[in-house]
Amino acid sequence: MRIGLIGYGRMGQAVERVATARGHAIAGVIRRDTPPDQRVQIARQSDALIDFSLADAVPANVALALQTRTPLVIGATGWDAQREAIAQQVRAAGGSALYAPNFSIAVQAFLQHAVSLAAQLLALEGWDVAIEEIHHRGKADAPSGTARALATRLQDALNHTRTAQYPAPADHRLPDAQFSIGVVRLGSEFGAHRLMLDGPYDWIEVAHRAKSRDGFAYGAVRAAEWLVGRTGFFAFAEVLSDILTPKEER
Repeated sequence: MRIGLIGYGRMGQAVERVATARGHAIAGVIRRDTPPDQRVQIARQSDALIDFSLADAVPANVALALQTRTPLVIGATGWDAQREAIAQQVRAAGGSALYAPNFSIAVQAFLQHAVSLAAQLLALEGWDVAIEEIHHRGKADAPSGTARALATRLQDALNHTRTAQYPAPADHRLPDAQFSIGVVRLGSEFGAHRLMLDGPYDWIEVAHRAKSRDGFAYGAVRAAEWLVGRTGFFAFAEVLSDILTPKEER
């Protein structure tokens, strides 16, 4: 498969390493200053595009993918407010796109396990919950997409009887119906997330910490492999089990 990279920062370079290790070729790299005609040429030469650029570039990258009929994997974060509009655009055009706030397969397992455990314990008396995420100083959005995804899943599991709050109130106590998301920006941390549960007699933590960016890149490449030949707008978490099923068993 020939993969076109959108963005060539640390994540784009990680995708290149993982993709080539899996036997794929890089068709080209689209950077912020790449001319429009060259963008189109790279997209047309690609079997799939993987976007780890910036949130404000996502609409233009989606438009490019639809114009050239190239499947698009979106790893950029911070564009949540535009997601439904972009989903409708992709479906209406018969395009192909897949997104995730975090492409780590281990993170998806973490999200599922953490929410299930929290929902069980928070149904009991006296339990409280909070989320904490730590990332490098260069991360552009806060809270992280993974922390937002964890909070959204937890709110849904609790039927919105508790809602996430970020940042914590500066001049009054946190209401009982809210739980906080703590954000730390530090050094070169790849990404760490913690779900903390405090009960009358116990304290439980469920945590995930990335060892490198290659885990995110691996998930994105696996997503691109799965996406080729399909149309629609997909969330990584919703199709992960299918992505990980060998083709002969599907």
